[in-house]
Amino acid sequence: MKSLYKVALSKSFSWDAARHINAIIGGVRGSGKSFFALGALAQLASFPRFDKSKLLGIGTVPTQIFAVDLKNSDIARLSELLPSDRVAIDKEEAINVVTHFDGLMHQRLKKIRNYPFGATASSLHMPLYYLIIDEWSATNAALMSGTTKTDKDLRYRWQALIQDISMLGRAAGFGLIVISQQISVTNSGISSAVQEEAGLKLHFGDAEMASYRLTFGTEVQIPNVQLDVGEAFSWIEGITSSGYVIPFAAPYIDTANMWDILIQALANQDDNYYLDYQLR
Repeated sequence: MKSLYKVALSKSFSWDAARHINAIIGGVRGSGKSFFALGALAQLASFPRFDKSKLLGIGTVPTQIFAVDLKNSDIARLSELLPSDRVAIDKEEAINVVTHFDGLMHQRLKKIRNYPFGATASSLHMPLYYLIIDEWSATNAALMSGTTKTDKDLRYRWQALIQDISMLGRAAGFGLIVISQQISVTNSGISSAVQEEAGLKLHFGDAEMASYRLTFGTEVQIPNVQLDVGEAFSWIEGITSSGYVIPFAAPYIDTANMWDILIQALANQDDNYYLDYQLR
């Protein structure tokens, strides 16, 4: 069987979302990272996508989408299309959404243990679950602020939940997509667990070499290529572990049609039905 979980990064290469479950997308405002994420989300939510000429797949293994967008921008509008309590726009909602996501992950892990040793969500042909966190820097800063007991409790729960999902999500098919202008533990407060467990790292738009280094580290070579809006460098675990990152241009999507595309892509969203579902 062909892979059920391929997301086209460009016309020439893809990201296997089940194999490289966590993703980091960096780049300054206006570089195209959020719009690219919405296009990737449309592919995720309509898996599998066997026809490379089409953005949408056939939707028989639809990824279930959850989102945190404390800036209340484009990602937050997904609340109009997703089941209730799937999208957060403030700190308390963020904790509730992530707690629910983490709880579903542990329910699936418990179910997978009933199958033969070594079984995973992908080997069982189960739909993925993805949590998208937009503008991580601002989100993390909001969760880290405050000195009251409630603030400290929210801070602890946020950090514990994100680390839990980062470390345990692969077998369950539960992944993170983190979008941020800055990708570093120091500058954005991004969890080292998220950095280390990310199988896909992208950096959109032209930037100083120091910014690329924060995203990809010092081991990978950055080619001397100037990037435009919608263009990025990519690192995929096992493919670009050494040598150069891969420059690419994201597939063109007409902005006027994006909302209609998302309506179609997110037509099959149900927390519980798809938790146990397997494509036979």
